[in-house]
Amino acid sequence: MTKELSSDYKNHARKLRDALAADGITVSHTKALELVARQNGARDWNTLAARPVTEGNIVPFAVGEKVSGTFNGSPAQGRVIGLEETIKPDLWRVTVAFNPPVNASTSEHFAAERRRVQMVVGADGRSRRLTGTETGVMALHRA
Repeated sequence: MTKELSSDYKNHARKLRDALAADGITVSHTKALELVARQNGARDWNTLAARPVTEGNIVPFAVGEKVSGTFNGSPAQGRVIGLEETIKPDLWRVTVAFNPPVNASTSEHFAAERRRVQMVVGADGRSRRLTGTETGVMALHRA
């Protein structure tokens, strides 16, 4: 994480503490940092602070993070096991180990279950393939 981004989160935590104090709720700065981290999809402050940044853009996931969402319109959950930057700005190649497996087939008559899938996603966690579906093949977010 860049120094500027970390400062933004810390400022947010200070403002949160002040707002809560105005309502008579006292929280430590550490607790405020933890709350800010959870508001930004991280499980704790250390996870948020360790989140990678590429040229000022926050990477959508980190290796080891749990994710959930949809794959071919069906619910999906798994863990990110690989992540690499592509040559296009704001696009990353993510490898997800799904548990339970996802159906990679769009046919009603055939099922092709996959435990591991690699796709290119944007910062929003949505795949960038032209599939004719509104959300693309995969739409994931931090679980």
